[in-house]
Amino acid sequence: MVSGLAILCIGCVGAVAAPVAEMFIPDFKVKPDDYTVLMACMGKHPEESKPFRLDHRQLQLTDWKLGSEISWEVEVLEPGDYRINVLFNHSVKFPLKLEVSCGSSNVSAISSRAAILGEYVDPDGLERPVFGGAQSWRRLSLDGDLPLPKGKAKLVLKINSAEGQKEGAIELLSIELVKAEVQNQLHNRAAAFRAQADTQWFRSAQYGLMFHWHTWTAPRHGPRLPYAEAVRNFDVGSLVAQVVATGAGFVTITTSHSDMVIPAPIKSLDAVLPGRTSERDLIGEIAEALSKHGVKLFLYYHLGCNSDPAWQKASGFWETDTTTFWKNWCAVIGEMGDRSGDKLAGWWFDDGTANYYYRSAPWEKLANTALRGNPKRLVGFNSWILPPATEFQHLFLGESQPDPTVMGTLKPGDNGIISSGMYVGLQASAALTMEREGWGHSKLDVEIDPPRYMAEQLAAMTRQFMALGNVPIFNCSIYQEGTISPKTVEVIKAMKDLLAKPAPITTKEKL
Repeated sequence: MVSGLAILCIGCVGAVAAPVAEMFIPDFKVKPDDYTVLMACMGKHPEESKPFRLDHRQLQLTDWKLGSEISWEVEVLEPGDYRINVLFNHSVKFPLKLEVSCGSSNVSAISSRAAILGEYVDPDGLERPVFGGAQSWRRLSLDGDLPLPKGKAKLVLKINSAEGQKEGAIELLSIELVKAEVQNQLHNRAAAFRAQADTQWFRSAQYGLMFHWHTWTAPRHGPRLPYAEAVRNFDVGSLVAQVVATGAGFVTITTSHSDMVIPAPIKSLDAVLPGRTSERDLIGEIAEALSKHGVKLFLYYHLGCNSDPAWQKASGFWETDTTTFWKNWCAVIGEMGDRSGDKLAGWWFDDGTANYYYRSAPWEKLANTALRGNPKRLVGFNSWILPPATEFQHLFLGESQPDPTVMGTLKPGDNGIISSGMYVGLQASAALTMEREGWGHSKLDVEIDPPRYMAEQLAAMTRQFMALGNVPIFNCSIYQEGTISPKTVEVIKAMKDLLAKPAPITTKEKL
């Protein structure tokens, strides 16, 4: 049979900032052996600037007026020369000068206004999700190294027009500090981490599916069951039959999302917070059933669980010293990887830039832990429209990214590996919603929305992705019973049949 792909995603970033009940406060210590992240939201910034936060997620500072200053009080643990990266959205139409200073020392660079690609419109006129603002986000390395003395220090960032314009506002995410030798060592180790992965099977899958199945998922009819009961009743056979019919080659199953629950007997999670696992190994059953048809499994995992204060408290989520929190993360992810072995083909980690990043996560340790049980496993940390959080990953996850060229950075001949821009070196993929209701089905006694695409449209779009080695992942709403909409299955199956036929000749090709 034709192998396929299925992925399940749940913690996608929304569009409206929400009040924050509790917030992680970093120690503002500059690490001598890793990257240190200083978030703009956590710096001393102008009052008119707006911190963009969603629950505990720290995102960009918006409406930051050019000519303003932002500063951070830090403690330098080891003196030395540090490279500085600035992560910002160059959304004005003129070049910018960026400068970071510490005392009398400073480093700077000019950011040229790169050509901004318009909203992607394909020749077939398909309706696509909006991928706003991503074209001008960048991670800019300043020229030279900034000497930092040991002890307390104040870092100041200024951004001005390089050509004298006085008006303008941008979005600012962060600055990063790292010693040059440490940066080079981490870059080389990240390159080796990527090199050991096999992304060819991923491209050969052509397309995949994604499901958001969690505590809030609604059944087709009647009341929502408690999560534990829903896990016991989940119809693995029916779901696998539907996946096979679509021709998808891998499936991503949601584990934690808005709540920290995992549909499998994970001892390391029970040790932190009892009652959040299941006796039934639903993950293992799905993996085994899929493997009989040549379909691989991905797991989705959200580290914070946006509406689960009990987990956040028990796991050490709010602690400035992140040692306990990352220890718990590694214990859970490592155990899940060991249990699944080579039947787990990849991890879809959500909110990589919006969540992991502001904690200056130990990326190399996390990435290697994610490989436990299968060194060929693929790993991605979702960056949304923001710059990637780390080089220690294989996949650009492409949340709501409808452009198969990834804003012009994936070109013919790249074989799916992005060749320029801020996602350079990553295997391209795109998570796209199949129904208008979005990422999941939560309304009681309401049918899942009809598919947003006709089969011909979906086939035309998928061919564009396939031509570049970019792998689209179609998020399909799912009922609590464990089945997806028959109408959605019918459309994807019809697309599969169309892809098996020669591509239609376009008007341009005829000429």
